[in-house]
Amino acid sequence: MRTPRPRLPRIRVSASVMSHPRRAESARRVAAHTGLPLTGLALDPDPAGPPTALRSATVAFGAAERYDTTHHLVLQDDVRLAEGFAGTVERYLDAHPGAAVSFFVEWGSRTATLARWAVFTGAGAVPVVNPYVPTVALALPSWLSADLAGFLAAEGREEEPDDREVLRFVRRTGTRALVAVPTPVEHEELPSLVGNSGHGARRSVCFAAAPVADPDTSVLEPPRPLPHLNWTTGEAVLVDLDHDVPESHVPLARALSAWGADGARMSAALAASAGAGPVAGLVPPPHLSAVWHTAVANGAVLEGRWPGVVGGLRNRRGERAVEGALATLVPGALRTVVDVDVLEEHRSAVVSLTLDALEFGAEHCPAPKEAL
Repeated sequence: MRTPRPRLPRIRVSASVMSHPRRAESARRVAAHTGLPLTGLALDPDPAGPPTALRSATVAFGAAERYDTTHHLVLQDDVRLAEGFAGTVERYLDAHPGAAVSFFVEWGSRTATLARWAVFTGAGAVPVVNPYVPTVALALPSWLSADLAGFLAAEGREEEPDDREVLRFVRRTGTRALVAVPTPVEHEELPSLVGNSGHGARRSVCFAAAPVADPDTSVLEPPRPLPHLNWTTGEAVLVDLDHDVPESHVPLARALSAWGADGARMSAALAASAGAGPVAGLVPPPHLSAVWHTAVANGAVLEGRWPGVVGGLRNRRGERAVEGALATLVPGALRTVVDVDVLEEHRSAVVSLTLDALEFGAEHCPAPKEAL
């Protein structure tokens, strides 16, 4: 007989929108669309001080103490929220009441790779594997949110981004950090106030503008190998999630070769891809090869861990979440070297290229069991 799940208090969520006074109007717009009655603004208390998100983040997470709620959500002021946002947040927090749950992850991050895999395999959440916790839209148990504010006030390093400081906190407290998939939050392109303009467009890996009916909130269990194209360096590597230090990262071309990929055949497959022509005109050759290798390696890992999933994707292109996940790998990885808006005009070609690469990896070099 199944043991009944203990009844939890009804999820009650308060929220703060963190902002600089110069962007208070944008923050009010976000607050008005949360669907959460207990939503307020958290403005930078020292707006003339050095640029940092830490001050307003401290105020935002600390606002949890003002409310009699189970959870507190902090949003940044440059986001767009999905329809039914409040209901989506409540469902995920009910499923993972003790976790730090992010409702956005940007398309070029390591965690974004897991998010795509979750979409393809049917999971509804992924663990955070970035060297930071995404803080664009982050919810915590209310008591933990207040503790985080105290930590940021006492130990926060102003020279560090707030998302890295949050990672320090969740590691110290042993708090599980998750991302909901698909995300109900999209990042808008307002000018950065804290020096992030050089990061390129930071859009969602898979934004669902409409609420997902009866969403699956189960958490993906990732394999060890994670193919990643570093958008800051252009280097394509295989990350070992069990030993994630730079010294253990393996160049992706070498990893694929070890799994049985033939370099000449892989190059020929790129040239033959229906999406290669339009995309090649926008992406410099070295970067095109790097992103192709990355997508091939994604297919290889998917086939090794979840056999048959890649083979079914072509027939699932009509699913919004699947099409969205396929469309973000290339621009997410290359957003500092290509115009992502121009690339978006060739979205169908980008999806075709990504799908061809995934299928090549699944067919010709699936990751062996011992690598997973």
